[in-house]
Amino acid sequence: MKKLFNWILFICLASALPACLGDNYQQPDAAFHGGVFDAETGELMLQDIGGEGSQIEVLEWTKDKDGNLIYPKPDTSRLNFMTDGNYRDNNFFKGDYRVQFSLTNFNPATVQLSSKDSEIWDDSVTVTDEETGETRTTNFKVIHLSGDTEMNITAVPWCRVSVKEIVFDETKQRVFAQFEVEATTDDPVKEVGLFCDESPHVSYSINYYGAQSTKQVAVNKVLKEPTVFTVKMPLEMFQDKDGGKDYYVRAGARSSHTDARWNYAPAVKIHIDVKPVAVKPLGIRWDLFDKKYEAMWQAGKHYTLDQLYFDDKDFKSGDGCYVTVSGPVDPDPGYRITTYISPGEKSGGIRPTFDISSIPEEGCHMQLTLYISDATKFTHDENSQIEIGSNGVFDSEEVCWIFGAVPFKNGWQTLDLSVADPSGKSGSLRRNHMNWFRFYHRDKEGNATVKFDEIRFYYKTMLEGCDAVAGWAGSGPVSLDESDFKEGEGAVSTVNNDSGIRLQKTWVSEYVPAPKKKGHFEFWLYVSDASAFNGVDNQVEIGSAQRADAQELHWKLPTLINGWNKVDLKLEDAVSVPENDPDKGEIEMDLRHMNWFRVYSNCKLPVGSVTMKVDRLRFYKEGADMSLADFQE
Repeated sequence: MKKLFNWILFICLASALPACLGDNYQQPDAAFHGGVFDAETGELMLQDIGGEGSQIEVLEWTKDKDGNLIYPKPDTSRLNFMTDGNYRDNNFFKGDYRVQFSLTNFNPATVQLSSKDSEIWDDSVTVTDEETGETRTTNFKVIHLSGDTEMNITAVPWCRVSVKEIVFDETKQRVFAQFEVEATTDDPVKEVGLFCDESPHVSYSINYYGAQSTKQVAVNKVLKEPTVFTVKMPLEMFQDKDGGKDYYVRAGARSSHTDARWNYAPAVKIHIDVKPVAVKPLGIRWDLFDKKYEAMWQAGKHYTLDQLYFDDKDFKSGDGCYVTVSGPVDPDPGYRITTYISPGEKSGGIRPTFDISSIPEEGCHMQLTLYISDATKFTHDENSQIEIGSNGVFDSEEVCWIFGAVPFKNGWQTLDLSVADPSGKSGSLRRNHMNWFRFYHRDKEGNATVKFDEIRFYYKTMLEGCDAVAGWAGSGPVSLDESDFKEGEGAVSTVNNDSGIRLQKTWVSEYVPAPKKKGHFEFWLYVSDASAFNGVDNQVEIGSAQRADAQELHWKLPTLINGWNKVDLKLEDAVSVPENDPDKGEIEMDLRHMNWFRVYSNCKLPVGSVTMKVDRLRFYKEGADMSLADFQE
């Protein structure tokens, strides 16, 4: 009986032991909180969330009476700021702690405590490298925490960001933003950005669709004065089946300062109602592939599967498309045409005519929308062609494109073909009497299905969109400015060197879509300092020799203003500089094979003090019907 009583007593004591230990465990008795405030505006400095936002490093810091560290704990606590610029941690013990700011969007100026029982002082640690003998001193603050301690930081942000305008552009279905960035150091601003989310805490880390709902634009330059940036962010992914929604958009900027975090402006609430935008089709449509012309079409007579049918299920425009299928290969290698479609044979040679004479000849392009089941079945030689003509038969009043010059792929695609610069011609095409189209090819082994949906003719005026830097060179580093541009997605930019400023581009060959008479060359030109161009030796050049001063046309720049200028030059006003070839004599610029553009000024100014940008190079014919063009003002 006594033995049983002892076991019961032991079990009771063992059960009570954890509770006793828990009661004796020391609980945190100090809290650490506060905010970071802009030294100029006095406002809380907005932050990102978690590890992407600013952090305070805190390390327990205890010294003996002689000033030697007894221990610093090996693990550093990191206090993350909340998105509004405040922070709080209630899990500290009374004592001394080292405080550092290493991952921030600010440079701390002063630190103030509100608790009368707490104090803060400067301290440092000097470390000597055992190999080199060099010493490194790290400065920091030491704070004595006691009770509820509020530590507010007055700081200077790496960048100040202020919004001028953030709106949803219903017409272009995108967010349009203009905001000003002021850099407070000489460090280059690395990038600016827009971020969108349903949460008012939207930031680099909080955005609706990740990379799809952000627009980050590289800057990588020193901002000597506040600079306005324009950023346009497409939002097709925000389509909501129940209609529009309210979202928050925030503008930000990030310095290249070591470990700098994003600086932000307050979020702006906007209503986004994404709707499909009807894209205005280019030019004029040749409706050969609609149902009404079914009796006109024939499949190839030469070794096809004799299949031609109208498909009203899988098509791109109109009421359907025509489908043909290639068949067995003729054993005679001299004649292996296996897919063939052309109008008129079934209707006794009567074909509707089509007029494209309103499109300037030099810029006339044809877009052909078609589907190919397997592009590897096509041979790429002169016996595989796309043809259009005006005499109702092949090889007469015709232009053609061989398959080797056409970038076919599997599936639906739209080919863009220059009528002015085809692979071949037979006679003279009557552009007001188009009545012939044919597609044929030599087939490799196996069958291929081809669907024909739409043909459009339009006036291609655009030569260069300036949305990439490939092929460009400059007096300084060439970059794409995606924040301040006139058209598309960016503008090509450079700065001056000690001999002047220039931007130039080379191509393999481009057909100028305008005649010498009544032709115009137009582009956007940005200059940060117009005095570096006005009254200085300057020039605009185009040519066909891929270099200056040979097969060239050039003009002197008109008077410019600071900022963006639209430069419009008449081709017939240009000065011609021929190339003197010992065998061929003087060779004038060939507008059919343009491959050179340059704009420059021989200003003598400090290196990097002038910025020049170029956007959207295009040619057009004076008086042409611009409703048929690929670009409309």
